[in-house]
Amino acid sequence: MPTIKLLRRAELELTDACEWYEKQQKGLSKYFIKEIKSSLHFIDSNPELYSKKYNTDLHFAPLRKFPFIIVYWYDKNLETIFVTSIFHTKRNPESFEPK
Repeated sequence: MPTIKLLRRAELELTDACEWYEKQQKGLSKYFIKEIKSSLHFIDSNPELYSKKYNTDLHFAPLRKFPFIIVYWYDKNLETIFVTSIFHTKRNPESFEPK
């Protein structure tokens, strides 16, 4: 199985989302983290399942219960999944700059 690495941007977005959900309802961030982990486990076992977009090597995996997309690329040679963003779907898509 590949290794999963969250890049700095994804870490910051995850932290911000958890803080926001916790302010909305105590304990809600735990459910959010649980869904993130579940999605990452699924991506780990099927790294090429989700389609690539924007003429890049970036894959976009939507969460089921929360309005977020996990953006990642898979390096077969390194056997590593790099998560570049945990993007809120209500944000302006133009604010997402594939890197």
